Amino acid sequence: MASDPQVEQLRSLTAEVLGVDESDITDDSSSKTIPQWSSFNHLTLMSTVEETFGLTFSMQEMTDLQTFRDLVNLVHSHVA
Repeated sequence: MASDPQVEQLRSLTAEVLGVDESDITDDSSSKTIPQWSSFNHLTLMSTVEETFGLTFSMQEMTDLQTFRDLVNLVHSHVA
């Protein structure tokens, strides 16, 4: 999954919003593994991803998202 440019862009956005190094963002990264992944930063991340990729997520999709892998899958499902 790491060779996908979309994944790398999402990793970069996630790291920027959370204020962590890109190397800290793994498939299993979540609010449980990254203290900076607060509810506020979660909404900021979702908004940033929507704006960057020209997508709109439902509130349910935003609240169901738990991990970086979930974010990748969600974006892929909207652009596929």
